[in-house]
Amino acid sequence: MKNLYKRIMKINLAILFLLITPASLSLAQQSSPVIYPDDPISFKRQFIERSYRAERNIIGPGNPIIANWQGAIDSTWGWGETKAEKQRILDQFCDIIDREFACFNGINVNWDSLRAIYRAEIDTGHQTFGVSRGRFAGIMHNLSIQLRESHTSIDDKTISWYTPLAPGIPLLYVGAWGNNGHFGAGLTMLEDSTLLVYKTIPDHPLRLERGDVVLGYNGILWKDLYRQLLEAQLPTTGNWWGSSTSSFTHSWMISAGMNWHLSDTIDIVKYNSGDTVHLSTEPLANLNADLWCTEQMDIRGVPMPDYYTGQRASYGIVEGTQIGYIYVIGWSGSAGQEFYDAVYDLMNNYQTTGLIIDFRTNFGGNMFLGDPALSLLFNTEVITIDFAERCDPDDHFALCPFGYYRNYIIAGAPSSYYDKPIAVLTGPGAYSAGDQVAFRFKFHPMARFFGKSTSTAFNSPVYFDVGNIFWNCVYAPFEAYLYDNINHYLTHRELEVDEEVWLTKADVAQGHDTVVDAAIEWINSMTAVNEGIPIPRNMRSLACYPNPFNATTIIEFMLAEASHAQLSIYDLMGREVAVLANGSHQPGNHKIIFDASNLSSGVYFCVLRAEDKVETNRMILLK
Repeated sequence: MKNLYKRIMKINLAILFLLITPASLSLAQQSSPVIYPDDPISFKRQFIERSYRAERNIIGPGNPIIANWQGAIDSTWGWGETKAEKQRILDQFCDIIDREFACFNGINVNWDSLRAIYRAEIDTGHQTFGVSRGRFAGIMHNLSIQLRESHTSIDDKTISWYTPLAPGIPLLYVGAWGNNGHFGAGLTMLEDSTLLVYKTIPDHPLRLERGDVVLGYNGILWKDLYRQLLEAQLPTTGNWWGSSTSSFTHSWMISAGMNWHLSDTIDIVKYNSGDTVHLSTEPLANLNADLWCTEQMDIRGVPMPDYYTGQRASYGIVEGTQIGYIYVIGWSGSAGQEFYDAVYDLMNNYQTTGLIIDFRTNFGGNMFLGDPALSLLFNTEVITIDFAERCDPDDHFALCPFGYYRNYIIAGAPSSYYDKPIAVLTGPGAYSAGDQVAFRFKFHPMARFFGKSTSTAFNSPVYFDVGNIFWNCVYAPFEAYLYDNINHYLTHRELEVDEEVWLTKADVAQGHDTVVDAAIEWINSMTAVNEGIPIPRNMRSLACYPNPFNATTIIEFMLAEASHAQLSIYDLMGREVAVLANGSHQPGNHKIIFDASNLSSGVYFCVLRAEDKVETNRMILLK
């Protein structure tokens, strides 16, 4: 076991989430946003000028999607490093993952078998080079993808960072959060696994409009096509793939538009007419656009952060309401001060009825920048998570806790507390520190989550030097877990949302944000309960006070009509610890005193089931 000082220093450096600034990184001249040294590579890479030109381009418009991908991969970038160098890089990456990667829990991968297969392919290939440069990049990316971890990857920078996306270049883009100028439109996934256009540039070359739906390419649905492309093991570029099952799928699905260069026709359903059209992708070849996409719609009264000026957080009051709204797109630079100012202003200078905090796209950075604002929202000290590392280099699943949980305590200020509803909006675009800060709101008793699971990159990555300047390697030697349960590892585990809701065609076409509308409806319903205002038919609300509490608290719920209702208490493990009500109830307001004197301090969930629907509220017991 490493000594404690070294471990603490290592994780504190790592938790900054890749403060990597390669000397070779250059920013495109046409877009000059403010870039901070602590911006993660996933953000910086949006603005790298792709100036490297491929040697060949053999899959152009007119060739079918089932073209010879391996031939294209081999010919585009040439041979690259020698066989011995490729084997050395492969061995170094496989060795470090085998010994130190902390996120094997939750995935099913035979690491030794994969390593043997690819080493044999290189060994039995070309006498001097083994495999082509493009094929080797594809091998290393496939190894990374099999680990299903949002941070962990190894890139040939010439291919992944600098090769331009152009017709016929066999480069697969993943994670369309950020600059979608290559396609000129932003896509998000619908329930039927088609892709909704939620944002476009003016006068799009394909006449795309909000509400249109992209099906796929060349008559193949994208949900099937992206899997074929993964099987072909094209080198990858872009952002990140998710760590949970849902976010992994989501990250590849929304990338459909950014991969138009791999096909000659695109299949689209027009919103206004319902017609399915099959269009050539050729008009996109000369597109030179700048379009920032975040799977969020514009909200009246609330400006989005302006990354061109270095802004990472912004806020306002939702027009026509008293609801405060905060965006945070990253935890770097001045984000901590901006988030603190937003929370302080909305808590102290406005009569807000609730807050919406939008993390649906957050590129991560330094999770600790959120601490000052969290201290305003919480009024007590709350223990949250700790980190673990590998105990045994020969056992992929044996992890030992750091015992350094005090670094991740929410230090609430006793003089400050937000006791009104807090709607936390999340999605697969919340990554790394974006995961971590969003997750910390799980411990606030007034918070309710809307949207989808985050990326679930709940770990701490570090940079690993493979001894070759053309390669960049990152992996996760630390895994986060709930402090109260060492076996509750967070990477790969879906982040549960209280209301799973996402953008819809009808709302997007009208300029509405479905997720925000759901959050506003909930905040308004909670406000109605607190103020004794009649609520709409079938609407139920659930509240408890005081919260946090010591031993006893009052749980209050309202029913719009007579119905059977069950009120239960669950712990963090999902175990039912108390049933407070189970039977027929008349319409109106109901109050129950909950005595938790026989329970341990911690976070509990109060769950109301009525009319085949469920309401949930979090409670914190502090003794």
